[in-house]
Amino acid sequence: MDQDTMLQLAADELATRALRYREIEILDYVPSQPDRVLLCPEGSVRVFVTAEGDPLLRQVREAAANSGGADIDLVENVIRPRFEGRTSLSPYQVWRLLQRSPIFASIRYGGRTLATNVFPPDDLGMVILDNPYNGGQLNPATLTLVEHRRDDAEGGLEAVALKCAPPLTAAERAALAQVPEDQLEGNITVEARCAHNGTFVVWAALAVTVAVICTAAVMADEEQQQHLSDEQIQRLGPSATARELLDLRREALGRLH
Repeated sequence: MDQDTMLQLAADELATRALRYREIEILDYVPSQPDRVLLCPEGSVRVFVTAEGDPLLRQVREAAANSGGADIDLVENVIRPRFEGRTSLSPYQVWRLLQRSPIFASIRYGGRTLATNVFPPDDLGMVILDNPYNGGQLNPATLTLVEHRRDDAEGGLEAVALKCAPPLTAAERAALAQVPEDQLEGNITVEARCAHNGTFVVWAALAVTVAVICTAAVMADEEQQQHLSDEQIQRLGPSATARELLDLRREALGRLH
């Protein structure tokens, strides 16, 4: 089975299921020790998806609110061990997991779909999704979790998102502040591992390792490549500057992964 066939089967499965909508809160995150590990990479909105009631999401919320190193402890002692040694799955294996799952989900932001076919495997208990973010204002202020449920499904999925702004120059911040209200939805986009109009390639999420142990030192190596000159900003204008900055964040996250 190839990827296109798997995605078509997944779309057919989605069409047979009932829908339930839930809000995903987006929390601001500032790393307690950026030279070590990051619970959320700079320039991204990272979404954690688990089964409803999983204590991991409470720990994520607490780590985001605590500057005393809870984020480092969570990454090093809880999240990273779950991902170590994981390998990519074949499209057929992913399809079988998705088909057997009583609930899988799509992630939406405003009118755009950021990911589909999202489900936490039993042995992992979570899925982590990174979406490039340019540091601008977000409107709406939340994401939406759309559950695709079998009729016999019990319980549900739950998610929380962290937002970590990228370093910005004064000119970049000024341009982002001038983006019109009806364009603010464009301050988040689909991560490079997603394809087919936002269809999340599930087996990529199930093999994430680098993404949950990234350090600010890695990001710093790319820092000089992640800014626009004042002249570029003046030529582009606010909305085009926002799109260009978002593209820089997408490229940076792609290199990180």
